[in-house]
Amino acid sequence: MDLKSHGLKRTKIREKIWNILDNSQDPLTAEDIYKLNLGIEVNLSTIYRTLTSFYEEGLLTKELRNDGKTAFLIKKDTHKHILICSICHKKTYLNKCPFELVKEMVLKETGFLIQNHNIELYGICNECQKKA
Repeated sequence: MDLKSHGLKRTKIREKIWNILDNSQDPLTAEDIYKLNLGIEVNLSTIYRTLTSFYEEGLLTKELRNDGKTAFLIKKDTHKHILICSICHKKTYLNKCPFELVKEMVLKETGFLIQNHNIELYGICNECQKKA
């Protein structure tokens, strides 16, 4: 990613944070990134500022997790919905968006054009159901 083309100064910290996000399938919080050893001494506040800069430049999507923390993911043409087991915390990703019909219905009924959404669905996975 060329950060300069987005008006961002290229620094080692920004590059390392970007690489961590780029290699993650899961959305990450600033704390998640901080816990990973960046190989550089960095403050948590610097990670927050960097994530905010990336988000403001339209490079990331953000979502509010069930625990109240904000997680970030690199913005791509496609998005995924996550199924999270409430017992073992296993994550399963849906390959297709099941909410396209909802978007059409909302537009038809209200005229409101949904541009983006983030959805985490919580329940119990097959393995945990079999154990119960």
